[in-house]
Amino acid sequence: MNEYRVASIALALALIGFAGGYALADTPLGFTLFHLGGLGVLGLLASAAGAIAKKKGFSYWPAFLYDLSPAIVLGVIFAFLASPSGAEGRPAACGGSVSLVVALAILATWAFKRRRD
Repeated sequence: MNEYRVASIALALALIGFAGGYALADTPLGFTLFHLGGLGVLGLLASAAGAIAKKKGFSYWPAFLYDLSPAIVLGVIFAFLASPSGAEGRPAACGGSVSLVVALAILATWAFKRRRD
């Protein structure tokens, strides 16, 4: 699949997810759409990491997956760990904040990585 197509799909997912989430904010579908929008943002960050890696002489797809996979997995783990501590059966924190920090940290490592000779 083309790198530009992946970035376009991620952008569309983010826009549709957040727009639908705001339109249906107090429904379960709105909750799901907000999470799809967050997945689109993670896809955009992973696509940027892949583009930076490609510019530095590395392969696009491993960089894309190395950015996207740990961010999603650690965000889900954090959400499961934090959910019992919330009041009234609601989670104390969303895993999206952890996912965003992890994705940005991995993106920064690709940005500061030396060029492959």
